[in-house]
Amino acid sequence: MSLIKTFQRGNCTSLTLTYDANKLTPCARRLLTESLVSKVRTIQAKAAEKITRAAAGRGVPAGALYRAVGMDPELLNDPDARIPFAQIVALYEQAAMLTGDDAFGLHVGEHADPTAFDVLGYSVINSPTFGDALDRVVRYNSIWTNGSCFTVETVNGSQTRVVYLYLDDAIRERRQDAEMTFAALAVLGRRVTNVDWSPSEIRFQHQRPRETTEHERIFQCPIFFEAPTNEVVFDSVYSSLPIMKADPSLCALLDRHARELLARYPREDSLVERIRTLMKGELNGGDASLEVVAERLGMSARTLQRKLQASGTSHQELLDEMRRDLAVRYLREPGMAVCEVAYLLGFSESSAFHRAFKRWTGTTPSEFRRR
Repeated sequence: MSLIKTFQRGNCTSLTLTYDANKLTPCARRLLTESLVSKVRTIQAKAAEKITRAAAGRGVPAGALYRAVGMDPELLNDPDARIPFAQIVALYEQAAMLTGDDAFGLHVGEHADPTAFDVLGYSVINSPTFGDALDRVVRYNSIWTNGSCFTVETVNGSQTRVVYLYLDDAIRERRQDAEMTFAALAVLGRRVTNVDWSPSEIRFQHQRPRETTEHERIFQCPIFFEAPTNEVVFDSVYSSLPIMKADPSLCALLDRHARELLARYPREDSLVERIRTLMKGELNGGDASLEVVAERLGMSARTLQRKLQASGTSHQELLDEMRRDLAVRYLREPGMAVCEVAYLLGFSESSAFHRAFKRWTGTTPSEFRRR
């Protein structure tokens, strides 16, 4: 693991040399790993079914996929079972590789059955309008998974932007899942409204594939890659399109059931929660600055500042809070040098960490350890 920061072991008097994170002490490596994977994000185990079914249709048995990602197929027999979200994302990637279908995620999304998403899917197809359906996706997504979330907002007065965010930033290979998600949104959006509409544009975070013919066929709009966020933009007029076969009585019943399930699987996708998730990943060798975090969220730095102010906090306050809590935790580990703590918290100089820690706690790191 190579992190781009500067660090020097020994007497810790300088932080001017490029440091290989593999040289961190075992204690520091353990805490670094724990800070990145402190919470396992999950998804309903039945999410695997549409993947294995599509792969089987291309000659790849389910067992081969389960073995490739270390999944226990017995979990699929339990309707309430949940598995790591990262495992499902990996399952998509393995299915694309084993089937030889580079557009595997697109094809799964194109043929997705909304009822396969359980309560979330049923509530969507029984919403009054397409806009109401998207609101329910945002509201109830944590019932399906807490590994990702959606945001929906109006931009430029006439466009609606749907952003798909990964809350587990450790998942790097996620192209197939992202493409499945937006293919399902576009195709199901046409199917349930019975209107052949198209997005204004779609943006993906991953690199441009060698072949994009299937992307163009399914989305029928400009597609951009290596973008800051995964997002689809469409004319807001489509939000008012009615869902053709929606049942208002069933929708009300599903809403009540979904609210009960939210007590078990609460939403964790508030703006502050998403920022903390991004910061946690960026602190260790990345850039947790306001500008970078805002870009990752698909908004300007000024907009992010305004939203945080409305929430009663700020970027700097959240960053200091996270650094302070991690600093106290790391300094309680006798096997970690103070300069390693400074490095893991993203400080370019150990002296800057000393000043910050004294500002947070009223004492220096060394004095804190002597208590």
